[in-house]
Amino acid sequence: MQKLTSDIQNILESKKVHLCFPQINSNKYAIEKVGTSKCKSACPIDTDVKAYLGFISTKEFDKALEIVKRDNPLPGICGRVCFHPCEAECSRNEIDQPLAICSLKRFLADYELKNERTNILPIQKSREEKIAIIGSGPAGLTTANNLIRLGYKVTIFEKLPVVGGMLYTGIPEYRLPRNIIKTEIDAIEKLGVEIKTNTKIDNLDKLRKEGYNVIFIAIGAHKGLKLGIPGEDKLEGFIDCITFLRTVNLASLRHSETKPKNLKIGKKVIVIGGGNAAIDSARTALRLGSDVHILYRRSREEMPASKWEIKEAEKEGIKIHYLASPVKILGEKGKVVAIKCIKNKLGPSDASGRRRPISIKDSEFKIEADTIIPAISQQPDISWLPTNHKLEISKWNSFVINEETLATNVEGIFAGGDCVTGPKTVIDAIAAGHKASKSIDRYLNPEARSKKQRAKVEFEVVVNPKEKKERILMPELPIDKRSNFKEVELGFTEEMAIEEAKRCLRCGFCAECSECISNCTKKLISLSIQGETSGILLRVPLDTNQFPLNNTLQGKLYGTNSKEIPVTVESITARVISDFCRGCGNCVEICEYSAPKLKENGVQICSIDEALCKGCGVCISVCPSGAITLGHFTDNNINKLMEVALQTD
Repeated sequence: MQKLTSDIQNILESKKVHLCFPQINSNKYAIEKVGTSKCKSACPIDTDVKAYLGFISTKEFDKALEIVKRDNPLPGICGRVCFHPCEAECSRNEIDQPLAICSLKRFLADYELKNERTNILPIQKSREEKIAIIGSGPAGLTTANNLIRLGYKVTIFEKLPVVGGMLYTGIPEYRLPRNIIKTEIDAIEKLGVEIKTNTKIDNLDKLRKEGYNVIFIAIGAHKGLKLGIPGEDKLEGFIDCITFLRTVNLASLRHSETKPKNLKIGKKVIVIGGGNAAIDSARTALRLGSDVHILYRRSREEMPASKWEIKEAEKEGIKIHYLASPVKILGEKGKVVAIKCIKNKLGPSDASGRRRPISIKDSEFKIEADTIIPAISQQPDISWLPTNHKLEISKWNSFVINEETLATNVEGIFAGGDCVTGPKTVIDAIAAGHKASKSIDRYLNPEARSKKQRAKVEFEVVVNPKEKKERILMPELPIDKRSNFKEVELGFTEEMAIEEAKRCLRCGFCAECSECISNCTKKLISLSIQGETSGILLRVPLDTNQFPLNNTLQGKLYGTNSKEIPVTVESITARVISDFCRGCGNCVEICEYSAPKLKENGVQICSIDEALCKGCGVCISVCPSGAITLGHFTDNNINKLMEVALQTD
């Protein structure tokens, strides 16, 4: 076999083609990818961080944007509000500061918006099944985005007059401008997703009768938890953070209003809690003209809010009282006038991993207040469910699901996002949307073989001493200009983005840019030899001048006995038997080379672009109807080829 392989290589080289692998029967590839970068492993949706940073550094913004949008349908939103776990794992931490990964994602989304690069066409519906999604937050939007691309008919039901869920009602406009939310949701709607606002669902059986095959519940966690102390249920001036933020944010629909007319907020506001919702509430109240204090029961080190958010709140003039817990809401004439508190000290760690606050005896004190806003956590509001709903609900009012599939205990109903996990982050909700769409597709189409979840392979990164290069700081609105809801972070310029992206250390064994896929010049061919050997599979560079797609190359091979043996080199490409094709689109979804295309020919069927096809045969493995074949192969040819590959000296 070694001699035969050498002879084959010689004749192919004479025709200006070369072998891709060192030898035909080797299990080793010329290039092997061993691991991935830490930033990618830390991302809940496996964003190819290093890849898009690399393209930004070379000013190839369109390619960088394409990589981001492969996994994230909401890049402009995430680029503003993501808690960026990728930055915590950045190897640059060992030298100076982590890469501004989140800000660079935002730069790409802003670049697309500024240059009007979006040209979105509706997705052709190739399946009859209808899917109902209850809730229009990031989990519901991601699920809808993915399923419409698979050809399903998708409808989102939203009880509020606006789309976006907590993106719109929970995140203040100074962090997330409403035009960004609208732009990215419009892009999903243009694909063909139907969105019905002001539509409250209170009967799941009715949706079934309307023909929806699957229901995905993504209602978020919009119910604020109570403090459990005297006075919170009886006094005017006590309002939970979810209601407060929703009221303020929905007022932005009436642009003439700077302060909601139906919200009575006093001059002195106390916010209770240490998470991002508490910081958002405090900074919002400040912009409404109040003197704002935050009360938090642990120390600053244990505060779960983003460190950047805490610093910004303090810079804006918000006072934070650490190691203090509320004891009682004080009132006069039915209105809040103060809050009674007690000082704490920290004890051993509790279940959250943070040190538990312990009250200090006889340390009570009082803070005057007109309005008190608790922001201690949220849970799903399931009051809309009928009493006979049959869904399994946890003690936290969340939906109990199969962790692998997100299926509930009721056939055909799935749930995901904050209504399952409790309040988490936007990127976690997007990850839930990806998992939900794959599970729903498998449920409706058992033969579907979605791309496997990419394994998160960790590896050790040895950071050699590098020159320190400080992180590019995000330009911000000056403090004295923050009396309104204008966006605080102003975004990177092109020059800033390029300079910051160049700080990337390029960790790992692969650039993860996927350029090798689009630029691959290798193509599967069959070398047929007259005589005992029927053929041998090879990968060679594709040159349409030397190697026409629909023709063959004739040549001669000199065997070990110097006898002249005629050979034929033939291109292998996937081909579609149109009568068998049902237009499911599985091949389009899985092909890394974009060779299969769906087209209308009376009915929707698939075709293969032979110029793009590499002959790998992956599309055949996911075709449920056996409509795709490879080139000229027959069972006899394949058997012969396998025999050749197994030969040894």
